[in-house]
Amino acid sequence: MHSPSDETLMAQVRDNDLDQLTPLFERYQGPLFGFLLRLTNDRDTAQDLVQNVFLRVLKYRASYQPAQPFRAWVYQLARHVHADHWQRQPVPAGDLETAERTPTLRRAALAGVAASSDGEHLQEALTLLPEAQREILVLHRFQGFDYAEIGEMLGCSEGTARVKAHRALEALRKIYFS
Repeated sequence: MHSPSDETLMAQVRDNDLDQLTPLFERYQGPLFGFLLRLTNDRDTAQDLVQNVFLRVLKYRASYQPAQPFRAWVYQLARHVHADHWQRQPVPAGDLETAERTPTLRRAALAGVAASSDGEHLQEALTLLPEAQREILVLHRFQGFDYAEIGEMLGCSEGTARVKAHRALEALRKIYFS
């Protein structure tokens, strides 16, 4: 049996058939968790944020346009949920960016990274990137969005998204191999 498309299901949710949110949740809960876990590096926070994404799907269902790809729409919601989460959280005075700029702390952090496995090393290197660079790499490399989709999410052209991704990858390489 052919299952309905994401767009069809979301159009039904938009029209208040809320039971259709279940298959969308089942399809996207895992990928969204992976996306948010890579951005936050915290399982509990990522799980909470996934729940918040689906709360927003319900809250903003009337704004969904069936011609719009659901995947891009729900990841846009996830980006906003993630940004809102960090806006509400006070950033400690000794935050990661400050640690990065302090040579002794940066060396200690990178020494700890070097002791971990490659996967952990990559995740740790990702967390050292500025938020915008980490986000674009996760969207493209881990979530499979193409540059046109990313450009639409970020409000820029495909070419600009490609340049931003290239710069982010270069920054990641510098961190990963230092």
